[in-house]
Amino acid sequence: MNFLNSGEGYSLFNEEANYDTYVDKTLMIQDVYRYATRIKKYICITRPRRFGKSVAANMIAAFFDESTAEKSRRLFERLEIGRLKDEQEEKWLKTEDRSLCWSQQGKHKVIRINMIDLFTEDVHSYDDFIRSLKTQVKEDLGAAYPGLDFNGLAVSKMLERTNDKFIFVIDEWDAIFEMDFMMADDKVDYLEFLKNLLKDKAYVHFAYMTGILPIAKYSSGSPLNMFHEFNGYKDAMFYPYFGLTEEEITSLMHRKGIEKPSIGELAEWYDGYVRHDGVHVYNPASVSMALGVGVCDDYWNHTGSMEAVKDMIRLNVQELKDDVIRMASGETLGIALGGFSSEKTRLSTRDEILSAMVVYGFLSYSNGRLCIPNKELLLQFRDALLMKEMGLQESLGDSRALLDATLARDEREIARLVEQFHDEHIPHVYYNDENSLACVVTLGYLAAKDRYDISREDKAGKGYADFIFTPRIEGGLPIIMELKYNHSAKNALECIHKRGYIDRFRKHKRVLLVGINYSTATKKHTCLTELVEQ
Repeated sequence: MNFLNSGEGYSLFNEEANYDTYVDKTLMIQDVYRYATRIKKYICITRPRRFGKSVAANMIAAFFDESTAEKSRRLFERLEIGRLKDEQEEKWLKTEDRSLCWSQQGKHKVIRINMIDLFTEDVHSYDDFIRSLKTQVKEDLGAAYPGLDFNGLAVSKMLERTNDKFIFVIDEWDAIFEMDFMMADDKVDYLEFLKNLLKDKAYVHFAYMTGILPIAKYSSGSPLNMFHEFNGYKDAMFYPYFGLTEEEITSLMHRKGIEKPSIGELAEWYDGYVRHDGVHVYNPASVSMALGVGVCDDYWNHTGSMEAVKDMIRLNVQELKDDVIRMASGETLGIALGGFSSEKTRLSTRDEILSAMVVYGFLSYSNGRLCIPNKELLLQFRDALLMKEMGLQESLGDSRALLDATLARDEREIARLVEQFHDEHIPHVYYNDENSLACVVTLGYLAAKDRYDISREDKAGKGYADFIFTPRIEGGLPIIMELKYNHSAKNALECIHKRGYIDRFRKHKRVLLVGINYSTATKKHTCLTELVEQ
C-alpha cells in the first residue's frame, strides 16, 4: 500500500520513540481524538519546520492504523498514553464513550500522506505531482476493495463507494508551494483538490493536517475554511506537544544521565520561541541533535533550509537592511505584523517578509516585539549581512583593519574606525539611539567571525557583558568589550572589572578588555584597552 494502512506511520514513530533523546508527547492522541469527535473533525497544526509536526503525525497514524494494531498497542502501552488504557477500557464498558482513544486503537483505516514524499525524480510539474497523488490513492483503494467497480471514478467518489470511514493524516500539506514549478493557478487547483477530497465528506472520520503556512481559514473564500487551525502563537489546545520546555529537557537529561551540553548552553543556542501562555520553548530537532552528540552547533543550517533567510531578505533588501542589522545586534523591534498565509503568491513588503520569517521560525514574535530567537539563527542573520545585496562587502577591508587594530591595542584607530562605521551605516533617524553603538560593533567586526564566536549580552561574572569574543582557535586571545553611552571608555573598563566579566575566561593566560564610549554631544567615540595577565 502507498498511503492506505501502509504501516509507515508505525515504523517511523517506533524508530523515533526508541531514541534516547525522545520526549514523550503521546497524550496528544487523546486530545486530538476527543476534539475530533466532540468539536470539529478537521484539525490543522501549523508550526515552523523541525518542531515535531511529522513525529506527531506519524504517532497519530500509528495509533489508529488497523494494519499495525497489535504492534502499535505494545508500543503505546509503554508510553505515557499507556497510563490511560485500563481506566479508559473500564469506562468504555460502562458508557461506550467513543471519544476515548483507547477504544479506537488499531481499529481504523488510515490514509497517511506526507506530501514531501511525492517529490520524486519523476515529478517535474504540478500536473505530475497531482497525477501521482491521485494514482497512488486509487491503487490503494483498488487493492483494498477488489470487489468494487471504481472504473472512471474520481478519488472522492471511490471513497464514497466503499461505505467506510477513514482517518486522514496529511503531513506537510503546503510543501508543494515551495516548488519552483508552482503557478498561481496550480495553487488554486491544489486547494480545490483538498477541499473536494475532505470537506463535508461522510467517509472522513477525522482529518489531521500539518504544515508551516497558515491556511487562511479566516477568509470566507478559503477552500479549506472547514479546518480549525492551531498555530504556534494562538494555540490554546495542542501547544504542549510542540517544542520542548526547559523542564522537559532537564528531565530528559537527568533520566538519561546526559551532562553535556548544559541547559544554559542549550538555552543560548535553541531557546527564544514563546507560546501563547508566555512559556519559552526550544527547537526540539536541534536540542535532540545537541544532546545526541554532546555539542551545541548550528544544526538547522545543516539541513540547508537556512538559505531561505537570505532568499527572503533579497526580496526587499532596501526595507529590511536596517531591521536585519538591528536584530543581528541583539535588538528587538516593536512592530505590528500583518498576516501571511498560503494565499500569498508573492512576498514584497517589509511586513509580509517579516511575517513569513516568523511563520518559518526564523524570527520570534511575542507581545508586539520581533527578534532573532537564539544563537543558532543569529549566526545565519549575521552571515546574511555579508550578502552582496546588503552593500557591506566594501566595508570588509575596514572590518579586518578594525580587528587588527583591536588586537594591536591601537586605541585611536579603533575609535576612528568605529566612528567611520557609525557614520556610514547607521541611519540618521536613530544615529544617537542608545542601541546604535551595538549595531556599529556588529558591523565593524563582521570580518572577525572567522576567528571568533561573537555573542551579545552574554552571561559573564556577575552580569552580562555587551560583547564576548571567544577565539575559535586554541591559544587565541579572548576579548571582552563593554560599550558606554555618554560616560567614558574608562568607565567601561571599570565595569568589566567590577562585574567580574573576566571570570568567563579564567582558564586563559591573557584577556583583552576593550571599552568604547560614544558621546551624543560631540558625536565622538573614544576607546581604552587593557591586557589582563592571569
